Amino acid sequence: MSNFIKNFVDWFKIKPKLDAKAERIQFSQREIWMVHLGVNVGFEIDGKNQEKLRPCLIYKKLSHQTALIIPLTSTLKDSSWYSKSFVKNQEGRYCLNQIRMVDSKRLKYRVERVSEQDFKKVAEDFMNFISP
Repeated sequence: MSNFIKNFVDWFKIKPKLDAKAERIQFSQREIWMVHLGVNVGFEIDGKNQEKLRPCLIYKKLSHQTALIIPLTSTLKDSSWYSKSFVKNQEGRYCLNQIRMVDSKRLKYRVERVSEQDFKKVAEDFMNFISP
């Protein structure tokens, strides 16, 4: 067990500012965005750095304000929980077990758009991951 103590206080200072944002960001499926994921409970994936950001794939746009996102990690794990990613020519992994719905207020900036071929591979890996 790690002795790492999560700093929820800093995240609680950021959350009200995100919630108060009036600007709505335009986003689309297949885009990679830096997303304010924050500090989360237990094994839920956290954001990094002072702004608690993590790159995430817009897996499905649910509305103008919400999307299903798949967070990315630079840790190269190989299991059914992960799908290979290449963002900005760097290999990483999509964390299929961490998919979640987020409000567009959490989106900071767009990194890139993945190819249709790469997106189809992630979608296939995700469907295999969730099938019984």
